Order: sequence, then C-alpha cells, then structure tokens
Amino acid sequence: MRSKYSKETTYTSDTTSYHIPAESCRIPFSALQDTNNFNKNSLIGLGGFGMVYRGVLCDGTKVALKRCKPESSQVIEEFQTEIEMLSHFRHPYLVSLIGYCDENNVTILIFEYMENGNLSRHLYGSYLPTMSWEQRLEICIGAARGLHYLHNNAVIHRDVKSTNILLDENFVAKITDFGLSKTRAELDQTHVSTVVKGTLGYLDPEYLIRES
Repeated sequence: MRSKYSKETTYTSDTTSYHIPAESCRIPFSALQDTNNFNKNSLIGLGGFGMVYRGVLCDGTKVALKRCKPESSQVIEEFQTEIEMLSHFRHPYLVSLIGYCDENNVTILIFEYMENGNLSRHLYGSYLPTMSWEQRLEICIGAARGLHYLHNNAVIHRDVKSTNILLDENFVAKITDFGLSKTRAELDQTHVSTVVKGTLGYLDPEYLIRES
C-alpha cells in the first residue's frame, strides 16, 4: 500500500532535473524528528556525499538519515540513483529505502536503521567483540545473496566493500549505498567512460585499466 506521503514528482535544481517514481515515499521535513536538528551526537557516519544521522519518524520508527550535499551535482545524481534503484529493487539482503526528503534546499534519504553498523567496524574495530566464524559465514552468505539478486536483475553495484555492508540487530548483512549503481541497459548505452568510479582497493582491475 502506498504511503500517504508518496507521489510522483520531478526534482529540479540549478544543475539538474530528474524524475522520481511514484512508488518512492516523499516525507516532509517536519516528519523527521529526534535528530536534535542534526546534532553531532546523532551522527553515525560521514562521507563525500554528506553525513548520516540516527533519527526517529513520527510513528516511532528508528531510521538512518543520509543528508546529502545539494550543491554537488555528483551527489545529486547519486541521490537520484539511490531513490530509483531502491524503489524498484527490494530484497531481504538490501537495505530498505523508507523515503526521501527534498524541500527547503535539503536532500535526505531515509533508510531502515541498522543497529550494528557496517561490517568494516566489526572487522577492524578492536573495541568490538570478535564475531564467531558462524556469524562471519552468515554475513558472507547474506551479502552474496544480495549481490546475486542484483545481478539477476542486471544491476551492477560498482562499490561493494565492507563499509557498504550493514548489519541489523541480528547481524543479518544487507548491502547499501547504490549511488554508483548501474543497470545493464545503462552500461550498454554508456560503455565508454572517462571517469573511473568506486573505491581504490576494491575496484575490478579490468575495469580500472579499461575505464569502462
């Protein structure tokens, strides 16, 4: 059933204009609360796109709020891509997009809250308890199932790494960060690329060499 906030819309900025599918849930800024005006105490992550905060919706749902930098055309493009991808592709091993906000020069993606953060902090964070081998195996299987689903739907993630695998309260692994993702159809149309995108150290060597 479609949310009361859902509607088909077109986002327009000084640099770009794009279509957002109706099945996406557009949530007004006023519905986002308990982030203390995005206080640093609610900050749970940061990157080139902006910052991620812990928040709560009016109905009490815990969420992760990815606040993007609207002045960057690349970030706006990735904002659009995440909405389009996660509106059409849903799976138990992909982080769910709950909605988005794009008003008053604010661009925010609202995701389900993943209690145990990203896999990287568990692999390299010495202050955290060591995961059992059974947990590690289940995490590998979960991430593989998420990738298998994407590949069956001709979606290439293009930035799979431990920081983009999140863990819920039961340590179920879910893939996140679809800003660089492409469908096979898009790749066929733009098979020549002058800019390599992704994270060094995780890039396919062939892709890095050929730049396509």
